[in-house]
Amino acid sequence: MTTSLDYPRTARDTDDSRRVHRHPWIPLAPVLLALLVTAAPQALARRPPWAVGVNIGASRASRDGTSKDFGLALSYRPLSWLGVRAGYESVTAYEMTLAELTADVSVPLSARLRLIGMAGGAHWSESPNGRRGAHGFNPLLAAGLSYRLARPWGVRLQYQYIIGRGALTQSLRSVLLSIRYRL
Repeated sequence: MTTSLDYPRTARDTDDSRRVHRHPWIPLAPVLLALLVTAAPQALARRPPWAVGVNIGASRASRDGTSKDFGLALSYRPLSWLGVRAGYESVTAYEMTLAELTADVSVPLSARLRLIGMAGGAHWSESPNGRRGAHGFNPLLAAGLSYRLARPWGVRLQYQYIIGRGALTQSLRSVLLSIRYRL
């Protein structure tokens, strides 16, 4: 059983040729990249900055049922408190995939436990089996806890919120459990 999110009609559906506007978050990407590149030499001297993760969870749209969610993530953390994370998720019941890019900030609560906050964006697309093959880019916010089990393994529990606007008329909320390995 698949659930389809409700999308408004797009210019492609109505043959209306409106001008496509650049997303306001795009100019922030070079600033974030420059910050991470300048911090890289100090980070490489301390510890490996790369980590990979596998996540599973559940997602729910504002007015629809719950869906299973699974994905992969690659993170680069040149400073102990700042990093960037790229991820891919599949939301099965909505026949949707997400490509995410976020800035990742963490605050240590103990030697093994950290509070995590993320902000960025998600490019989503409905599968070709969906109603209209809709796609778009929406803001993403997340918060959670990360626990280091034993070097190099760790787990992360996070709540993720994709703000519904534009073609994605409903917000998408997810709870994800990740198993991470620091390279």
